[in-house]
Amino acid sequence: MEITVLPFVPQVTDVNPARAAASQLQSIIDTKQSEGWEFVSLSSLQASVKPTGCNGAKQKNYQASTANIQLLIFKK
Repeated sequence: MEITVLPFVPQVTDVNPARAAASQLQSIIDTKQSEGWEFVSLSSLQASVKPTGCNGAKQKNYQASTANIQLLIFKK
């Protein structure tokens, strides 16, 4: 069995954001299904995000921020 995991970051506006997110999700599921992948689940992952580059180097006591990431899981 093969597994693939994709990030899901819907681009929505304040006009019916749930419908826009659902439509984008459906589009990804349909595309992956046409490629032979079966949708398994949408999972959430919390990650610690550390500053990088010039911003991170200048901050001696930086605070990592937290990001909630949505992941789509498919299998073949």
